[in-house]
Amino acid sequence: MKKCMAILLAAAMTAGMLLGTASVSAAEYTPSDETLVVAHKGNPTSLFHPTVSAVSVNTPVSETLYDRLVSYDAESDTVGPMLATEWEYIDDTHVRFTLRDDVTSHAGDPFTASDVLYTIKLAIDSGALSNYYGMFNYDECKAEDDHTVILATNTADPYFLYTLSNVPLGMVVEASVEAGGGPEAQALNPTAGTGPYKFVEWSDGSYIKLERNEDYWGETPYYKEVEIRIIGDAAARIMNLESHDVNIALDPDNVQVAELEGNPDVSIINYPTSNSTNMQLNCSKEPFNDEHARKAVALALNYEANLAIAASGYGVLSDSFLPPASSRYISAEDGGYTSYYHNDLEAAKEELAQSAYPDGFSFELLYAEAPTFNSYSEMIQNQLSQIGITVTPVPVASSEFYDIISAGNFDAHIVNCANPDPAIIFRYFDSRIDFQTMRGGCGWVDAPQELLDLMDQAKVELDPDKSMELYKQIQTIVNGGVPTIPLYSPNKVCAADSNIQGITLTEFCDIDFSKAYKAE
Repeated sequence: MKKCMAILLAAAMTAGMLLGTASVSAAEYTPSDETLVVAHKGNPTSLFHPTVSAVSVNTPVSETLYDRLVSYDAESDTVGPMLATEWEYIDDTHVRFTLRDDVTSHAGDPFTASDVLYTIKLAIDSGALSNYYGMFNYDECKAEDDHTVILATNTADPYFLYTLSNVPLGMVVEASVEAGGGPEAQALNPTAGTGPYKFVEWSDGSYIKLERNEDYWGETPYYKEVEIRIIGDAAARIMNLESHDVNIALDPDNVQVAELEGNPDVSIINYPTSNSTNMQLNCSKEPFNDEHARKAVALALNYEANLAIAASGYGVLSDSFLPPASSRYISAEDGGYTSYYHNDLEAAKEELAQSAYPDGFSFELLYAEAPTFNSYSEMIQNQLSQIGITVTPVPVASSEFYDIISAGNFDAHIVNCANPDPAIIFRYFDSRIDFQTMRGGCGWVDAPQELLDLMDQAKVELDPDKSMELYKQIQTIVNGGVPTIPLYSPNKVCAADSNIQGITLTEFCDIDFSKAYKAE
């Protein structure tokens, strides 16, 4: 479906046609006086996203407080209106957006085109979201009037609209930021959003309370209040759901979710995604600057067993660094390239014998602590021990994980790559991008120049057929060099009361409950 969208975008840029004129659907409910209680895995690092790194603990709050220019419909895999009612491609790198004229911030200040530019500039200057806001050519962005803004990108970008629909691209209103004490104060007491719910209270490490935005431009939110409870233990989140203390349990333990199948009181939300959970190998230092060592690790893993046991089968396997749901995925069979992402112990031993470490080696495996990753790390540890490789799993708190890998302080780490744009995914292998800029990566300093040239071409190629050919060549090189190991493509799973509807998936595969309601 994303391939079809890319074709539509290319056609739009050629013809200068307008996109995104779909109307907002009528409300399917009568707003209630009830409170929605959501169990969340961790304490946010901030409630004001433009000045902090995008981490998963921030998303559930940000998606309720801040609207984007465009929205994402996971069911149809399309981008539609949100704060922008329509848009027009002026050329490959300039898009004119028409904004709604009835939007105000939670503090009551009107949202205008200048606020779009303010949000972008604030995020660019902070440097915390360069992987998102780095696409903008800010000097060529301009407000034509209060409700018309032109956004410019540095290069042609087939996935520009998709990126704009992501939660870290939520807009803020400058007047409300300044009146509310500036960005630092907004991190604790946000008033500058335009989303369906408004901030009420944050008890650090315990809960966040929100209330209905009665002046919301869209459908009036169903719930009068939302309480996001911080419950770090995944099993405890499910237990709280079963005891009816919470209504939605985010990021549950997959083993427990599997046990809930068939429970009439619980709805299992199970969305396939274009995410990929990878083991990134730090190719800039020993032992993973040795290609044979990397191949040995890849061939020694039992991918099928790991998916079935560690992830309870909630996902699919891939023979490429791109997941099967990616618009540019080409299988090894169809692409005619060699993949090392399958279990073959004898081949693993042969690769190890050809490496600089024929008797084996040791390394630390970092990961943001979570039940699935805990299980994966233990299974990886056991499987690699069969060929003489010693693995030390190192769980770290989610809030600390990205700081560590951004400094390059790791041998290998497990990370979920959540971006529908394949050009963003292969930035992990771009030796011209440092760990800090990419918030991790592989440090593949010996990546061939041919790969860098192909990646530069692929990320701006708008013709689908030419793009597919480029990605076939890229997958041939990357999968042959094994700078990363795709463990599996996870489904996005959560559990909720059986009568709750309206839970959707964001473009970057996060659960979105901001439009949730109870079936009547």
